[in-house]
Amino acid sequence: MLYYNFIDYQDFQEKFGIVHHGNGAKNRKNKILLAYIKNKELLHQARITNDYSLLHISSMSELKQVMFDRIIIGGFNKKYQVQLINYSFGSDLYQTDDYHGLCEDNDFKSVRYINKTSGKTYKMKCGKILRAIILETEFGQTLPEQVLGYLCEEFSQDWQTYVMGTLPKNQLVVSDEFQKIYSSDCCKGDFHSCMVNQNLHTFYRDAVDSNAAYLTDENGMIIARCIIYNKCYDEDGKVWRLAERQYSSDCNDVLKRALVDALIRGGKIDGYKKVGAGCCDSREFVDVNGKSLADKQFYIDCELETYDTLSYQDSFKFYNYSLGRAYNHQELPFEYNLDTTDGSIDGNDEDDENYDEYHDCYTENDTVTVLYDGREMSCDENQLDDFTWCEVADMYVYTPETAYCKICGNNYINEDGIYSELTDEYYCCKDCKETAEKEFKEENWFWSEIDHQYFENEDEITEIYKLNKEIKDYEALTVSKKTLEEMLERKEAFVFEGDVYDKINKKTGKPFFYYRRMAA
Repeated sequence: MLYYNFIDYQDFQEKFGIVHHGNGAKNRKNKILLAYIKNKELLHQARITNDYSLLHISSMSELKQVMFDRIIIGGFNKKYQVQLINYSFGSDLYQTDDYHGLCEDNDFKSVRYINKTSGKTYKMKCGKILRAIILETEFGQTLPEQVLGYLCEEFSQDWQTYVMGTLPKNQLVVSDEFQKIYSSDCCKGDFHSCMVNQNLHTFYRDAVDSNAAYLTDENGMIIARCIIYNKCYDEDGKVWRLAERQYSSDCNDVLKRALVDALIRGGKIDGYKKVGAGCCDSREFVDVNGKSLADKQFYIDCELETYDTLSYQDSFKFYNYSLGRAYNHQELPFEYNLDTTDGSIDGNDEDDENYDEYHDCYTENDTVTVLYDGREMSCDENQLDDFTWCEVADMYVYTPETAYCKICGNNYINEDGIYSELTDEYYCCKDCKETAEKEFKEENWFWSEIDHQYFENEDEITEIYKLNKEIKDYEALTVSKKTLEEMLERKEAFVFEGDVYDKINKKTGKPFFYYRRMAA
């Protein structure tokens, strides 16, 4: 049962319903958020406190904001502070120094910190240290793994964007150079956009009030770009400057975030389409503080004849020709869809084509379901270079979101990996983790033949002479010192001349075969 402030079933469908794709594939909206509000521990606490506010979160951006606020509050009683970006986390194990987490070698993916146990300075992967900080709090320990993985991934992206922003090598440009941002000659790598080199950029110049925004690297090549709609009206008449969906070199989300961050710091926008949102997420806008704008009904003025040049639209795709407006809400009156790659409203018939969501274009080839940024979408079966087959997930997954399991040789989804504190590595499943830990102990730990287990330190192990009646002698076997002490207390072992035996001759008080052994 869900304790959620749904208006009605339609409201549930709007937030968490199943999305059906043109190729027959389907997936549920906001799966991570749904896993969160179904969390039994969270529901239990809400019943005790009669506070159901944490169960009424309505978007992923709100989930992120609320979770971080709670984790920060949960760390107030900790001894030390970990200052990262604009967060101040509490911890009993870690602390940041004057570098505030920045590594001296400019490692984008790691955080510099002080281990308060040893007093030494180290660096750790940003997602890994956040996971440890979250799990130090009582609230963090109640979070389901899907949410924990989501928060670590979001922070990793934010951290990499922040570190990149401290280096002055990338430059922000906001202009009317629409042709430039859609030219493969000016863009570095593959932006995975079906509008590249299609000469449809004039739409942004002629039909709408917009600008091109992009980041260039030290060589002047564009590494991330988006469109800024300068006048987006909400239902109250307020005007917003909203940045559309971002594209970047090889779909790098860090570069997308860097572009958004630069636009915010430069005061160029009031909101943006959430990084990672797709073409089917027309309402996934947030303000510059990350607060969701999904409940707002935006529109832009659009002067477009049915034969005019049209560039594929991600968000403002519902066109009311009579009013000259393009909406991001399907519920409002509209007459045409602008999410077409045909170059105009009066374009080609697409009924015999399949839609490739990943590349944002139609294809004559069959499509397969892939997983990108945690969302299932369709992709041309002949253009799967960016994806890796994962046996456990039984589907293709975006390669940067996968990892290779050294034990079984299969690939798996990063966030599904199981971490071993012993080997400091991730594995695809519990069995592989246990196998890896066993191999690690065989190579690095010490085996007790009496206890039938490994011990980490050699000084935990000693020897006992165990009587072997078949060979009529004692054989030396390893045993933990703790077990040996217990055996001595129970008189299951005996000391003779500094050695320990499991059995001795009670008549003589000496080990069996003692004189024979002495003679030998």
